[in-house]
Amino acid sequence: MAITTTTITKAAGWARTDVIDQLEQAFTWLELHGTQKSGLVTSISAYSGGGTVGTSGTDYFDVPVATTTGIGTGATFDVYRNNGNIIQINVNRPGVGYTQGEYVTLSAADIGGSGNGAVAIGITVNIDAVGYGSTNAFFDKNFTPSNDSARPWGVLKQDFDTNKRFGVTYRGFKTYDDYRMSLYVGSSFFPFNSSNLDNLGGSYRDSFRGTPYLDTYLFPNASDSSLDRDGDSYAQLAAQYSGLFRYATSNSPKTHDLKLNVYRSGIDPSFAVLSYNQPSISGTLDESTFSTFIIHNFNSNLWNLDEVFSAGITFVVPDPSLNQNSGNTAYLGFNTLLVGNNATFSTGGASTRTAEAGWSQIEGASHAGTKAQNYIIASSQTNYTDSTGSGSIGYNNPTNMEATIYSRTGGFKDTGVLDNQTTYGNRYPIATYSSVIKGIPINGNLIPCPYYMTDDFVLIDFNLSQSGQDIKQGDTITISGSEVYTVITGSYNKYNETAGILFCARTV
Repeated sequence: MAITTTTITKAAGWARTDVIDQLEQAFTWLELHGTQKSGLVTSISAYSGGGTVGTSGTDYFDVPVATTTGIGTGATFDVYRNNGNIIQINVNRPGVGYTQGEYVTLSAADIGGSGNGAVAIGITVNIDAVGYGSTNAFFDKNFTPSNDSARPWGVLKQDFDTNKRFGVTYRGFKTYDDYRMSLYVGSSFFPFNSSNLDNLGGSYRDSFRGTPYLDTYLFPNASDSSLDRDGDSYAQLAAQYSGLFRYATSNSPKTHDLKLNVYRSGIDPSFAVLSYNQPSISGTLDESTFSTFIIHNFNSNLWNLDEVFSAGITFVVPDPSLNQNSGNTAYLGFNTLLVGNNATFSTGGASTRTAEAGWSQIEGASHAGTKAQNYIIASSQTNYTDSTGSGSIGYNNPTNMEATIYSRTGGFKDTGVLDNQTTYGNRYPIATYSSVIKGIPINGNLIPCPYYMTDDFVLIDFNLSQSGQDIKQGDTITISGSEVYTVITGSYNKYNETAGILFCARTV
């Protein structure tokens, strides 16, 4: 079954705000925007109770509401004690469906325990009746953030199962500069401008919320959780630490049209691939095609959204396409971000209440396992001998975060099978065929794998006898009259011949 596709184009001279608008339009077409929310708690007008718990200075984060006089759900609060007494209460998660003046209580068990002297807290809430988000708009966005005016952002509300405690995921997209973007993710988002010093408010504006280190990197009322803070080092993917999320060329990017191509599966409409492209840039495939990514939009029987939230995003990352005698150089990587926002690309302390966190090997600050799992597909069709004379039949040495897969193409194409082995006759295969590889795992390192890509997205291991051929996003590969594929991204070498591996979508 063929995919459906659309392209959102911003003409040369575009601004960073256009990049956010482009994503908003793409998510509208994909029907990824969740339903509108209203009746969100913004602050507290009064509270009473709490009791005294010894001389403790313990703080209690993400405390749920035990009872309410209305119908609001999902709000939580942060309760701070000093010398055992309540000194401050802030709104954490804003919830939904509350009414002005609604009276809620927090259980003594959640703020120190009645056996230790705690008593229930009664809270009168203030709410915002305005609806946030819609099925054709971001949940929240800011084109002129107060502390970071050059970095507009938008937040996608992605509904998985709104009846589940963590059935909604919030994803932040923030332009870092004119060619890179930072990503954020969380199980709740606070879309208000509440005073940082207001002890009854929500503390920092426009920020991700929840329990520290489970849902947020640092305390949910800290500036580091806010999209309006300067910089983005606490993002799920921070642009200054990785060139992974590139949406344009770094060389005068605004002089070229910016296209966001969206490829939606005809088999599973919830699955889609998005890819940035600037077709007016000449050169190889990777020089005009930038981030190609898959927002995880699937549920799985491997997890329960009453316990975890989905945070994953997978990038399809090709090695640069080349024109040189450089050995087997066509590699296509699949990089999955697993565990939410973090301090840097390589340090620990990630938010780990994510459905994908169970696959992460957290071994300390020197390992990137808290951030991503990678595996590489290597083309078996590139047959160049490098300067060291190691031959074209060998293997890539994967790191401990990678695995290498070779596709079968019908036989050997080299003149020798192994180094120093005598060659007898023609070693070319008796019968060759084009390898169209289907059933691709969302990431080969995730076992058991939570999702396999639909069969209208494939890998094609190819070899053209002509050297120096350039391939572009949108080029077509015809297997038969009833089976045609469009190139999304890939990696190849065009020295002596043009061969490599391509990630494609079926258009016929």
